[in-house]
Amino acid sequence: MLVFLLMPELALTGFFMAGALLACPAELPRRADVVVVLGGDVLGDRYAWGRDLVLAGYSERLLLINSTASDRKDAQARIPNVELLIDDSPRHSWQEAQTVRARMLANGWKSALVVSEPPHMLRLRYAWASNFRGTGLTYTLVATDPPWWPGWRWWRNRQASDFVGNEVLKLGYYVLRYPLGFCFGAGCD
Repeated sequence: MLVFLLMPELALTGFFMAGALLACPAELPRRADVVVVLGGDVLGDRYAWGRDLVLAGYSERLLLINSTASDRKDAQARIPNVELLIDDSPRHSWQEAQTVRARMLANGWKSALVVSEPPHMLRLRYAWASNFRGTGLTYTLVATDPPWWPGWRWWRNRQASDFVGNEVLKLGYYVLRYPLGFCFGAGCD
């Protein structure tokens, strides 16, 4: 009976904490073999943060996934002494993790900094941990600091609340589609 009485409070707490829970896997950057800027960077926050990490000396390689032409041009002009890599093949976060894992194994890289927005971090943790399990490779999820992300007060900003809603749905899909982090069926690779 007590559980039923507490359910509204638990649901309300979960709602208010959703943004913080989604963002919590983010870490501070550390030196890595490659900085990976994930696709879907509508406002340029991901690319700008990835570029700044390279300029700050965190890596000599920058991998742009599904980047814009202007980001590529900017990278070539502003960080010419860095190995710039482009990959437009992944179509979603799971494939991005698979693609980067394959590149890292093929090139002997051991570590990556993975750049995305704060509410994307939990789904990335699920995808990357699943795909990197047992490989000996490491990754660090690094969140951008976009002006539209108010963190704990995510529901007050339209863009943040839309992002959180989408991430909750996508994370649920990932858990169902890739149970326990393993992919079954067609389209897994």
